[in-house]
Amino acid sequence: MRRVLRTFKKYNEYITHTLAYPTLTNGPIEGINNSIKTLKGVAFGYRNFVHFRDRILLMSRLYQPETKRASNSQKAS
Repeated sequence: MRRVLRTFKKYNEYITHTLAYPTLTNGPIEGINNSIKTLKGVAFGYRNFVHFRDRILLMSRLYQPETKRASNSQKAS
């Protein structure tokens, strides 16, 4: 019983944060990690690490290229 109480005292701050913020999870990060591991298994090694990194960023939507949009003043001209 003492061991259980020591554990609760040790992790009290983390337990209170978990109860205070129940909607925050590490699920999205775990999903990205799983996607990267799957890509590593399927890719069998890229020749260039930069290409592999870029593929990970594009696949996980962590990088979105900027698109050029015409502003309203340019459309009127």
